[in-house]
Amino acid sequence: MTATGRIYINGRFLTQRRTGVQRFAMEVLRAVDALAGEGGPAAQAVLLTPRGIVKPEGIAHLAHRAGGRFAGGYGWEQLDLPRLASDGVLLNLGGLAPLAKRRQVVVMHDASPKAVPQAFSRPFRLAYGVLVPATGRIAARLATVSEFSRAEIARWYGIPAERFAICHEGGEHILDQPADAGVLARNGLRPGGYFLAVGMGAKNKNLPAILDAYARAAPQGIGLALTGARSSRVHGEDGPALPEGVTHCGFVSDAELRALYEGACALVYPSSYEGFGLPVVEAMNCGCPVVASNQPALQEVAGDAALIVPLGDAAALASALSRIAAEPGLREMLAARGRARVARFTWRATARILLDLCGAAAR
Repeated sequence: MTATGRIYINGRFLTQRRTGVQRFAMEVLRAVDALAGEGGPAAQAVLLTPRGIVKPEGIAHLAHRAGGRFAGGYGWEQLDLPRLASDGVLLNLGGLAPLAKRRQVVVMHDASPKAVPQAFSRPFRLAYGVLVPATGRIAARLATVSEFSRAEIARWYGIPAERFAICHEGGEHILDQPADAGVLARNGLRPGGYFLAVGMGAKNKNLPAILDAYARAAPQGIGLALTGARSSRVHGEDGPALPEGVTHCGFVSDAELRALYEGACALVYPSSYEGFGLPVVEAMNCGCPVVASNQPALQEVAGDAALIVPLGDAAALASALSRIAAEPGLREMLAARGRARVARFTWRATARILLDLCGAAAR
C-alpha cells in the first residue's frame, strides 16, 4: 500500500456503447495499467465493475473486482459503487460519480447536455442536470479535458472553474494497430483521393455544412468519405443513395480508421461543439492534415497545426477544401505541424495527472 492508498476505478463505462467518453475512459484505463506494471501508485489500482463484466483484454496489471446488486446503470453507480470503493479513492472517468462518496476524482468532459440539448434525450438531460452539480459539490477533486470545457461546465452547471484540473486527452492509440488499407479498396477510395469526415452520427459534427462545402468546392477527382452512423440527410429515408462523390464507410475499426486517416487529403472537422476534439489528435498522429472550425476547444487543441475556418461559414470551408486539394505543400506543412503538436497529448500524461489527483484526494 502506498501513501496514496487504494485507488478504485469506476468501470461502469464498460457496460456502455462506446462513444468519445467511453474511448477516453478505456484509454486512460490502459495507460494506468501500463503504469501499474512499473510500480508506484498505479500498482494499487483496482478496476470495479458490475457483476458479469470481465476485465478488458490487454489489461494485465490492474486487479479487477466485479460485484453489486445491480447489473449496471445509475443503480450500480449510485448504490453499489460507494460500498465497493469504501476504503479508498474512487476515480470516475465517464462524467458521473456516486453522490455518497467524497474521496473521489471525477472527470467531467463538457457541458453538451446543457449547451446542445437537442442532441440528447430528456431523461439524459434531467439526470445530468441533477447529478453533475451535486457531484461538483461533493467530489474531492475534479478534472476536465480542456480550458474550454472548464469554462463551459462552470457556466452551465455553476461549479467554480478553479476546482478543475486540466488533463487533456491522448491520440496515440490510433497507432496501436497496423493500418487496414482494405477499407479503402472496399469503399472505392484511393490514397490521397478523398477528404475524410468522422463520427457523422452526431449532430454537432455538422454534416450539412460538410456536404454544402464539398459541393461548393467540387474538387476534381477528390471524393468525400464519411464514417459513423447512417444519416437521412445523406442517404435519404428509403435507400442508400449518396450525393455524387460521397462514400459512406459506416462504423470502422481502429485499424481501418488509421488507414482512412493516412490516406486522406485532410480530416474535415467543422464541429459546432466539442469538449476536446479527439479526431483532430488522432488525425495528426497519422500525418493527416486537419481542417477544423474555430470552435474554442478545437482551436485550443489544434493550435497552428490546422486550417481553421469560421464556424457555420460554408464558403470559407469550401475555400479551405479547395486549397487543400490544390496545394500539396500546404498538406505537407499541416501534416508536419500536426505531428509536432500531438507530442503534448498522450494518454500516459493524462493518466499521471489523474493519479496525482487521486493522491491529493486521499490526503
